[in-house]
Amino acid sequence: MSVFKTRTFTCPDCGAELEFDNYSSINADRRPDLRDEIIGRSLSLVHCETCDKEFRPEPHLNYLDYKNGVWIMAHPIYDIGHWDEDEEKATTLFANAYGENAPASAREIGSSLTPRITFGWAAFREKLVIKEAGLDDLMVEKTKLTILANREGNPIEAGVELRLINAREQAMRMMWINATTGESLQQFDIQRALYDSVVEGGAWPGIDEKLSAGIFVDTQRMVIEPTPREPA
Repeated sequence: MSVFKTRTFTCPDCGAELEFDNYSSINADRRPDLRDEIIGRSLSLVHCETCDKEFRPEPHLNYLDYKNGVWIMAHPIYDIGHWDEDEEKATTLFANAYGENAPASAREIGSSLTPRITFGWAAFREKLVIKEAGLDDLMVEKTKLTILANREGNPIEAGVELRLINAREQAMRMMWINATTGESLQQFDIQRALYDSVVEGGAWPGIDEKLSAGIFVDTQRMVIEPTPREPA
């Protein structure tokens, strides 16, 4: 089932304190409309009555999608500096819920699920786009490395991410995005053949183990040095 939790957020425009029910858990098999809202970038949009602006608080929820075979722990983008700690916690959570520590009936469900952890809306949405398109997320990340190595004009800087926006039969739309604000910095298409060549040709040998060393399968794990959290 999908679960709400009442949380308080600060409007980024006027600073007003807003309290509303936000999702802490989503079962996309029972609520496929919520999957569509994530892909459509409309889930959790908040309207501030003080300044009449809309904003979207960062995700912090557990997502189950048995139909598409994925389990995701979606964290806010500001947690990405501690991805190693959060990856370990999410791995344990999955093991207890659907993995080796779960009851037999839950393990049967878990055998069809790929566990992942993401940081920020863009990364969360991307995993759903990848699954619905029948792609492999590790191969998508290696395709990004190919783009970084061969395409000119990439806006490479801290806080900027390359994300898959949609995938069609012949082409894939990519976007350079400000991970904090969600602002699109640059969009371009690549031929689906580039992804296929990565899958078939074994591009970037030795990278697989680094990218898929845990459930945080993202090129960001190769460039962001994790730091321990400050004691509470």
